[in-house]
Amino acid sequence: MSSLINNDLFTVFDARRVKASELKGLDQFFNGIRGWVRNRRRVLPVLKQQVERIEALEPEIKALGSARFREEVGKVATEARLGDLEGPMLERGLALVREAAWRAVNMRPFPVQLMGALAIYQGNISEMATGEGKTLTASLAASLMAWRGRPVHVITVNDYLVERDAQEMGPVYEMLGLKVGFVIHETQAQARLAEYRKNVCYCTSKELVADFLRDQIALNNLRRVGQQVDASFRSGKNDDPWQSTILDARSAAQASVGMLAIGQGGANLMVPGLFRVLVDEADSLLIDEAVTPLIISNSPQEEANASLYRAADELSSKLVLGRDFTIDRTVRSADLTQAGRDALDKLVEGTGFWKGRRRREELVQQSLVARYCFVRDEQYLIGEDGKVQIIDEFTGRVMADRSWRHGLHQAIEIKEGVKVTADKENLAHVSFQRFFRQYPNMGGMTGTAWESIGELWQIYERPVVKIPTNKPCVRVHLPIRMFQTMEAKWEAVVGRVCELNDIGVPVLVGTRSVLASEEVSKRLSKAGRIHRVLNATQTAQEANIVAEAGGKRKITVATNMAGRGTDIKLSRDVVELGGLHVISTEPHGSGRVDRQLFGRAARQGDPGSAQMFCSAEDDLFLRHAAKLRRFWRVIGPDRLIKLCQSRAERMARFNRKQVLKSDDWMDQSMPF
Repeated sequence: MSSLINNDLFTVFDARRVKASELKGLDQFFNGIRGWVRNRRRVLPVLKQQVERIEALEPEIKALGSARFREEVGKVATEARLGDLEGPMLERGLALVREAAWRAVNMRPFPVQLMGALAIYQGNISEMATGEGKTLTASLAASLMAWRGRPVHVITVNDYLVERDAQEMGPVYEMLGLKVGFVIHETQAQARLAEYRKNVCYCTSKELVADFLRDQIALNNLRRVGQQVDASFRSGKNDDPWQSTILDARSAAQASVGMLAIGQGGANLMVPGLFRVLVDEADSLLIDEAVTPLIISNSPQEEANASLYRAADELSSKLVLGRDFTIDRTVRSADLTQAGRDALDKLVEGTGFWKGRRRREELVQQSLVARYCFVRDEQYLIGEDGKVQIIDEFTGRVMADRSWRHGLHQAIEIKEGVKVTADKENLAHVSFQRFFRQYPNMGGMTGTAWESIGELWQIYERPVVKIPTNKPCVRVHLPIRMFQTMEAKWEAVVGRVCELNDIGVPVLVGTRSVLASEEVSKRLSKAGRIHRVLNATQTAQEANIVAEAGGKRKITVATNMAGRGTDIKLSRDVVELGGLHVISTEPHGSGRVDRQLFGRAARQGDPGSAQMFCSAEDDLFLRHAAKLRRFWRVIGPDRLIKLCQSRAERMARFNRKQVLKSDDWMDQSMPF
């Protein structure tokens, strides 16, 4: 039997854990108090003391020769596998990792980076300001985790950063006796098997979760094989005693182990267990994208229902806004009035497919939502291949190979006059929220986590530790400038950019959507200003452009999150001019994203400044203060923005809580 069962089988099921379901009543109350205490305990003094002891070890560690250094690494790694990497041994281990970084890549981690690594290793989310060296910090923490003997997944935001970080930090891991790999979209299936089994594997959440779901599909197929074996045994056609153990399995997991053994399929599973994960930009993935479902589906070549979607679009064009239907742009929904339902009854005459009132109303409502709530180059764009591509509203990037469900994607395709793609059959799906709750050990880092401490504790039971900056931040925040109309705002933005460009100050203009970035670009071109535009891309070119945004007289227009993870280096003459100036052209639904954008200026003690421009016609105000926005002069821009962001975040939290309840139900009802 042992020859049939690959070690991966046990590790796969051992790691498929989930957190306890949502607490209620007094349990919820006391857990909230526990989270409040954990998030406000005095961690920094303890971390500082640990770092001081690590610094004291530096002369001894630095004096070690290559052979002696490897011996010391081996001792610490052995202790880690035995589960004893705590106290003095942990500090010695981190001192060795620090020295490895210096010897391998000529980078000496600052004390604050050591503090961040310790916090992550201990299962916290480290809030580290933009530009504080999170890439190196991640490698320090991942090395400590990997010594424990199970694969560590390091999650970052795009394929370019995955490959870059794995290659740049690879020599550090090698010096510590660890193997590092990475998985990007182009990585072939056979190569993925090897990469995921290395000590540390860098990947994006999308690739990791997709491979995890492919494993679930494979396991489900094997489960069907097991059912056939079961039927064969019961009928007396099979007397294999090992196969008969399937009948006695006490859980779906145990049954699947038996099926895997029969099929010898363990070696073909992509992801050999979920054990330890380090999440970069943790707020974006664990909060903003938490409810995003990643779905593995198959798609027929032709859409059999294309004629129905077109008919629904034609029907919706005959309805009148206000009389036949209402639009709620806050939640992007359309509701038919009684007059609208009566109008549909007359238009369709109750024949064929359209005889069912519920069916026709759902299709028409989706068509109305596509018409009135989704704007090209804001929520989606048309790619070079003529396909509708979704834009992630938090990052401004294209969400490749994703589509809206329940006919909405097809309704938008018909609206844009492109080929209607087929409705997809879902084979497996999981939300990022549910997926990451399966890791028994999770740490992370980001520049903006403190606003979400409640959710991070409630959903993942991860406390947040605010790590101080290596050098004091000297960023200058200029007052918000608000205007009545969008036109007035754009004129003011371009005027300010030209004013700064004349004196040589580099400017980074952050926009919330592709459409807005193109509007700024068009106006800058009209003003005769040379500039570069970044929107909805995830390429090495993006990172290079952002890295050069600190040059004298450079103007860069980008969606808010473009180039995230890339340092903007200032030339000496730019430092003398006051550093990079960041302009936000619109408040985001989350104040954390605004903070991330402003964090591009004044990194690592450099000078810099930031300012927000907005108008009463911006999307945030239209959706969350439709009437109140008219009185922005009385209320004040600052208070109005905070009010709207509070409403937007409250709605987002509610949606995430609903998904959490659904996830908990799945955890309880589906044991595998």
